[in-house]
Amino acid sequence: MPRVHPPGDPVTLHFDDEEVIAHRGEPAAVALVAAGHVGVARSPKFHRPRGPACLRAACDGCLARVDGIPNVMTCRVPAEEGMRIDTQNVVGSSTTDLLRATDWFFPDGMNHHELFVGVPGAHRVLQALARRVAGLGKLPKEPRGPRRATRRRVDVLVVGSGPGGMAVALEFSRRGRSVEVVDDDLHWGGGLRGLVAAGSTPWDALWSAFRDSVAASRVTVRLRTTAAAIYRGDVLVASESGVEVVTARTLVLAPGAHDGVLGFEGNDVPGIMSARAAGWMATYGVVPGKRSIVAVADGGGPFGEAFARSVPGTVVVRGTPVRVRGSSRIKEVSIATDEGEQQFACDALLVDAPRAPAYELCAQAGADLVHDRRGYTVLAPGGKIRDGVFAVGEVVGTPLEFESVLREAAVVAESE
Repeated sequence: MPRVHPPGDPVTLHFDDEEVIAHRGEPAAVALVAAGHVGVARSPKFHRPRGPACLRAACDGCLARVDGIPNVMTCRVPAEEGMRIDTQNVVGSSTTDLLRATDWFFPDGMNHHELFVGVPGAHRVLQALARRVAGLGKLPKEPRGPRRATRRRVDVLVVGSGPGGMAVALEFSRRGRSVEVVDDDLHWGGGLRGLVAAGSTPWDALWSAFRDSVAASRVTVRLRTTAAAIYRGDVLVASESGVEVVTARTLVLAPGAHDGVLGFEGNDVPGIMSARAAGWMATYGVVPGKRSIVAVADGGGPFGEAFARSVPGTVVVRGTPVRVRGSSRIKEVSIATDEGEQQFACDALLVDAPRAPAYELCAQAGADLVHDRRGYTVLAPGGKIRDGVFAVGEVVGTPLEFESVLREAAVVAESE
């Protein structure tokens, strides 16, 4: 897809045998979509085309081999000069995978564990073949050396740099606390990046205040750094440089929420992504298609409408997708609306559905959970999970509203 504007700091990537011009530091997956490579990966079993759907390393649509390392989420890799990205799990090429025929031979699905059961020798041969066909990439040619492992203590550790994490980090910083924020993304801001890109909003004040605090070193942000697990009072933190066991005087979990996924025919076709992911992509000057349809399901928002405001020509439809047409890329979508089922020609479908709280770390920290239509929400009265451990933002059901986020941050910082 053409970019909204050309890269300001261009670098050249190599995707299979093609050169791709990217903006230095943008996610490699975004650069591939901008170059028209929407189908980046293949599903393991049926080898169906897959494309970036979430841009937060929660799907397999951007999985590829990068500089000899297999199974890399290209949405979490910054574009660099000379980077080599290769399609994996194919026999043939990225556009013509011969193993795609599996899908046509078994239109009603296939359980390879049961094929040729009872036929002497045949079942064992098929199992060996299945293991090779479903591989997700060859091992690197060279082993990686050992990485360092350390232990350290911090004052305030905030996991997540979305709206909730930003607001609570600022509140603790204003109270004279030393604050460190970790996030596994390439840039801080979380979902807020997609909202700020839409133009002037109430969030601009939070964005500017956090940016200034980071620039002045009042808040430390560590990107491409993952809080992988919590063991009692310790947080296992992993990054490119190694792993750490971090003990925080105050731990605040702000992991946000997973994109809502709706079940409809063809929901895995390339060109279908979350509206939040499309908003993030727009911040890099890239749009996912020439004819984008936003489907806002009941309880969804606000990312779809924010994207539409920032990208003229986007059509917003309130309803639930029923089916799509297309194989290597979406061509048409049918959406159930209050007026009945309607068809729309498109090359990008942006789904804005209720998001599911990313409760996993909070559960490890000892939080109680309650299940509702969105998934599991963390129960944390006043934001408190236990002494010294708090949760804020969408993970506890706080509305994605400016005043609600600021009010919650103040309550948490004041109670500690």
